[in-house]
Amino acid sequence: MSAAATATHTVQADEAWRPVLAVAAEHEVAAEVDAAFAHALGFEIRGARFTLLAAGGRPAPGALITERADFSDVRAGTRVVIDAGRIGFDGAVVPGVPLDGLTFFDCTVEPPAERDLPYNLDPPGSAELDELLARVSRPGSFIPAASGTPFDQAISARLATARTAFLAALSLRARAVDDDPRPLRLAVHDLIGLGIGLTPSGDDYLVGALALLSRHPRAERTRAALAASIHEALAAPDGRERTTPVSRHFLLAACRRAFQHDLAAAAAAAVDGAGLEAAFAATAAIGSTSGGDALRGLVDACAVMRAQLDGGDPAREPARSLTHNPGPDPRPAIHEGGTP
Repeated sequence: MSAAATATHTVQADEAWRPVLAVAAEHEVAAEVDAAFAHALGFEIRGARFTLLAAGGRPAPGALITERADFSDVRAGTRVVIDAGRIGFDGAVVPGVPLDGLTFFDCTVEPPAERDLPYNLDPPGSAELDELLARVSRPGSFIPAASGTPFDQAISARLATARTAFLAALSLRARAVDDDPRPLRLAVHDLIGLGIGLTPSGDDYLVGALALLSRHPRAERTRAALAASIHEALAAPDGRERTTPVSRHFLLAACRRAFQHDLAAAAAAAVDGAGLEAAFAATAAIGSTSGGDALRGLVDACAVMRAQLDGGDPAREPARSLTHNPGPDPRPAIHEGGTP
């Protein structure tokens, strides 16, 4: 969106809002806030998750960016009412959100067409991406913190083990060595819900991997296999209990190729090599460690695809950590596990 358009139309919504607002134009649509923060409100409508963001929020799946400075007066349990031209809050002090001049954005990521690829496509190497990731990311989760508590260190160790298994399984699928879906299925099962926070680190990692695979021009087979494994895990009897509603939303959106715009830009930069530093820095700023965790998955998926195209096998080399320690051998048997 151009700067001029942004100045004129400051209320923006993901395309997912379009059918909801079409219904609201004829009949009032109601929901209940189940996640309330100063700069974001979350709720579900007919099983789909939506978010209202304060001014300055970034485009993301299911988000509507308002002109409001904050939503600090809206509490969980507040009834949200959407009609033809406004989103209101029953009993809340904060004014409603007028929808005049609303514009839409699209969070979908598609690979470039073969005809649009540069003749000398040469994406950045794994070492370059690892070094950049180390510069822009905050310690925590996949990035061990030297002063972390024993619990933090245990989480990081568990994430490292799950990452190793995932990298080995994804490499097999990318190289078409084995069509058995079980290794990737078990690796995904191990990552979903692993970690702490509104979006656990394992989930952010998977979203980042899908962002890269969605953008890569020759990764559709691998992307589809990963998306299928995530869908299967979330559809299992314990699927809704394995992670948070917000994180589940972003995982399912990623399976549909929909991503937060900064992460989508980072995936594009990793594929074509342009604007890497700025795109990675903007993504790393998301949340506490969510951006860095997503970038870790993105960089790992990029390494898998580069090795597959070059005829190599990243699973035969130790997975690089952000501290560049060799880490454990990534070839032990994949195991099934849960959150610590």
